Amino acid sequence: MNKIKAVIIDDSPQARKLLSLMLADYRNDIEVVAEAENAIQGLECIKKEKAQIVFLDIEMPGKSGIQLAEQLLSEKINVVVIFTTAYNEYALKAFRLSAIDYLLKPINENHLEEAIQKVKQIIPQKEEQKLATFISNYENVSPKILSIPSINGYIFTKIDDVLYIKADGSYTHIFTSNEKTITVSKNLKYFESTLEGCQQFIRVHRSYLINLQKVKKFDKQNRGTIVMIDDNVINLARDRREAFFEALDRCMI
Repeated sequence: MNKIKAVIIDDSPQARKLLSLMLADYRNDIEVVAEAENAIQGLECIKKEKAQIVFLDIEMPGKSGIQLAEQLLSEKINVVVIFTTAYNEYALKAFRLSAIDYLLKPINENHLEEAIQKVKQIIPQKEEQKLATFISNYENVSPKILSIPSINGYIFTKIDDVLYIKADGSYTHIFTSNEKTITVSKNLKYFESTLEGCQQFIRVHRSYLINLQKVKKFDKQNRGTIVMIDDNVINLARDRREAFFEALDRCMI
């Protein structure tokens, strides 16, 4: 089996050295063929070495990792990108929504292991759309696209088109404004975590995660029911009433 060619791009020599040492544990699968301290050098290394994976720092002097990723897309350079970044709440939201891989600094060995295992599976596949989705979500004040894992890869849909998400055992049904329903083998907790930070989404029942911007009306009778714009009626769980009204107030500001 041929080794996966990797390039490390980071303006910190210490960060490059540490990651290179960590990747040495995977020498049977991955070969670090080059390192670069900035995006311009990094692009040259990727092209010269025909790299298959790049560990790319987001914040660098001059051209950022995001700008380099945009260039990789524009030049149609097929390489798997794993971003390395210090904690940034907004960036993490963009990562989750886009299903793009990232490693938080300081890099955790278990997280690196998970990323490597994924890379070994996706090298033959093209990652351009996931990368483009991440860039779009990262650069927008309000993320626009949700990446939905499916049996054949990913389905990309506008966040604003999602009406509500319904649990069905180990499956989940995603209802959209174009009357299309997407069914995937992920539980509701997965999407609740993925959409964390998107204020218009809230869990209102053990089986429902809804888009507050798609609520048609609320009926206070009995325990309370939520009517969505497609006229589907959803019961509001008693223990989620307070959170629902607080979220509704924030969403309407």
